[in-house]
Amino acid sequence: MKRAALIGLLAIGLASAGGAGMTMPPAPLSAAAALRDSAGQVLGQATFKQMGMGVQVTVTVSGLTPGQHGMHIHEYGRCTPGIDPAVNMVVPFGGAGGHFDPGMSHNHDSPTADDKYGHGGDLPVITVGADGKGSASFMTQKVSLTGMTGILNRSIVIHAKPDDYNTDPSGMSGARERCGIITRDNFAARDYPLPGAQDFPEGVAYDAARGLIFTGSAATGDIYAINAQSGETSLFSRGGALGRASALGLKVDAQGRLWVAGGATGAVSILSLDGAPVATLMTPPSPDPYLNDLIPTPDGSVYVTDSTRPMLWRVRDMKIEPWLDLGQTPIKYGPGINLNGIVATPDGRYLLTVQLNTGELWRIDTRSKAVKKVMGGLVHGDGLLLDGRTLYVARNADQVVSKVQLSADYASGQLTLEEPARGLRYPSTLIMVGGDLVSTQSQLDKLTDGTPETPFKLTRFKKF
Repeated sequence: MKRAALIGLLAIGLASAGGAGMTMPPAPLSAAAALRDSAGQVLGQATFKQMGMGVQVTVTVSGLTPGQHGMHIHEYGRCTPGIDPAVNMVVPFGGAGGHFDPGMSHNHDSPTADDKYGHGGDLPVITVGADGKGSASFMTQKVSLTGMTGILNRSIVIHAKPDDYNTDPSGMSGARERCGIITRDNFAARDYPLPGAQDFPEGVAYDAARGLIFTGSAATGDIYAINAQSGETSLFSRGGALGRASALGLKVDAQGRLWVAGGATGAVSILSLDGAPVATLMTPPSPDPYLNDLIPTPDGSVYVTDSTRPMLWRVRDMKIEPWLDLGQTPIKYGPGINLNGIVATPDGRYLLTVQLNTGELWRIDTRSKAVKKVMGGLVHGDGLLLDGRTLYVARNADQVVSKVQLSADYASGQLTLEEPARGLRYPSTLIMVGGDLVSTQSQLDKLTDGTPETPFKLTRFKKF
């Protein structure tokens, strides 16, 4: 979904499915950042308010030298010392990283340049008077408070010198003199940090009987158990167990066993209550397997999506078999990731699965194998969570969780809201714990190119 459409949904809401009335318009997104010097003293403030397709930014600052000062949004929500790539040395606020660059331009440019030509974080200068005080107020469409250009939980930095809007990487704007973390107003959330430097948490599952959240690493296959109340985290199963090199979709079955989709290994792993391997089920050898997600159903079956081979797999009696040849259905596979997240209705009659590269949501009848398109518009749809007639969709590259209201027969749906939480980084899967949603922040976009923000984490927030 393009940013304009996404922002429109946030601004006005949509009618819920089935004519049950209108959703209440959500409060406009807003955020603020306390601007501190390197000693931690607050010497200014920045505020951000979503206004349609743009963001209204207001900045006040004190204690700076008179003249113009460069100002930018930086990638990470850290105002700590770190390496500044402009000088290749540790500096105050270097932990904020480089300029936010959602368009992957790798180029410093003007505050009006399209993101594909220049950093999204390139902002106008702020002018400081003889009294050391300065202010700036402007609109920008280079960034947003939600979606792919979202700046929540990133940093705003003010520099010592003017910005020439040309020289890489930061316009010759000099030392970082003020920094503030952009924090969403009036939004409660809790993070579950993970201990590993290469965790890239893709899948998540919840064992309500034991109060444990499980999450798996796409990079290593490690699986962690997290106490949902205390946040205490332990290694449940080390990657490599019976060939498990990757852990994508996770589910806990009625017996408390953990099922793991193994991605490019083409395998499904089953782990016991104590993390010991129960079985590894291999799909038949074929080029380019990618088992992405799975769902147990009441009859003892487990259905498994394959994102690159047009096949829906089924496990029965600890044997995995091809169940539905998708090439004979309306679901058409193309380049990239195809079927991804999957859920089942409580009676197991229907499966709902999302096709990431097309944004299409599909309903599959487990009795007749009939396939019906429910809706489109869910591009980058990854993990799914079904709560009654409400479907939550983790939209990884769009950095939001979408809420879809489904009809009584699950045959149609309507997108009603988008939720960025307090800054999601490539959310891939979801669970529900009590009345809260928990989303992974997988950062899979940084798996092969880029530097992820650590610690990796899961984020918990009230369902909406």
